[in-house]
Amino acid sequence: ILAMDINRENYELGLPVIQKAGVAHKIDFREGPALPLLDQLIED
Repeated sequence: ILAMDINRENYELGLPVIQKAGVAHKIDFREGPALPLLDQLIED
């Protein structure tokens, strides 16, 4: 799962729930504006 946000605080807020569910290892969090991050994914 790819999660993107301009602010890591929102991810950190939900992280305990994600960890409790045992799926933290499945999440790739990327901080920053979505469009440049998506462009980078396309290039890779």
